[in-house]
Amino acid sequence: MNLTHQTDLALRLLLYVAQQGERPDLVTIAEVARFYQVSHEHLRKVVHRLALAKFLSTSRGRNGGLMLARPPEQINIGDVIEEMERNLEVVDCSALHCLLQGPCTLEHALSEARVSFINTLHTYTLANL
Repeated sequence: MNLTHQTDLALRLLLYVAQQGERPDLVTIAEVARFYQVSHEHLRKVVHRLALAKFLSTSRGRNGGLMLARPPEQINIGDVIEEMERNLEVVDCSALHCLLQGPCTLEHALSEARVSFINTLHTYTLANL
């Protein structure tokens, strides 16, 4: 299973903001984009989604920026991934023309693996990372 670039950026962004601790100024999108050498516009979209999901708080203006919306101990990594990923299915057997669909149990095995993957990530918080 591959996570999307947006999910990867979301995790890196949250880690970056969490590591800033109690600094007096807020983290900016431009600062994070420079640090990770990624597109400002792409990162802005990730910030928007994380803010809508209440993982980040944002403020506009001259002294605006980003901060965690809650303590790192309360930001669950599994929740972040589920929020960012639109589809966590490993394979969609119904979308394929497969001659094995009847007796095949691959779809069930892959579904179990996906559930285990997410359940494992639910045991971690941003503070753990």
